[in-house]
Amino acid sequence: MKSRLPYQPFIILGTARTGSTMLWSYLNSHPDILCLRGVYGSTNKINFGKYYGELPEEYHSSELIKLRNERPIEFLENYIWKKYSKPFKAVGFKYFYDHDRHLSNNEELIRYFKSNKAIKFLHLKRENLLATLFSYKRALAQQQWTRADTNYKTSITIQECKEYFQRILYNQKLFDKLFAGRILQISYDNLINSTEQTLTNILDFIEVKALPLTTETIKNKETELLDSITNYTELKNYFKYTDYAKYFNE
Repeated sequence: MKSRLPYQPFIILGTARTGSTMLWSYLNSHPDILCLRGVYGSTNKINFGKYYGELPEEYHSSELIKLRNERPIEFLENYIWKKYSKPFKAVGFKYFYDHDRHLSNNEELIRYFKSNKAIKFLHLKRENLLATLFSYKRALAQQQWTRADTNYKTSITIQECKEYFQRILYNQKLFDKLFAGRILQISYDNLINSTEQTLTNILDFIEVKALPLTTETIKNKETELLDSITNYTELKNYFKYTDYAKYFNE
């Protein structure tokens, strides 16, 4: 980093459908926190999010997208972890495991995260990876990331399940190792069911005064995976004697 920042830099780490938008909303309800969306995630835009205020929520500047992709650290230090007129105590953004896919050098940003020890990480994990995969497929099919069609049904191939489970578990372990000592593990279930305590732990971790937080996000109504995945029984039988059997508990 160019110089010591006057606030705590942080990153919400994880993957899609793990509660990151809900957490983003909660954090932005705190007057001392600015949390941006997945600024590295989108292909043809930069998703700063509506709380940024200095540029449009979804910015389509080809020049800025080029800067982000080719010089991601320069982009980060000039547009995200920079000086703000408001005296924030913590500033962060969402970063998913695959958000390096647009970068010319996909190792550069991770090296930066690793070498800058001031950065703290909020690692969101959803215990049931089958539920995460189904939720992702549903959102992708509907192109709707905040409100789900509870009548949606789909099949999932054995290979798709296997590859998804392996990829997510690999990345969870990799990032835990990379940022050991400055990473807070956040359970999706705890965020939903023990919200107040989970948020208190997060605020303590990023060294911001504890205040009651609110969210605009409405949690989607859960559906039984047994009813929503048309080949659920086939998958359950296939993974019965594997480490993934725990995801098939219906």
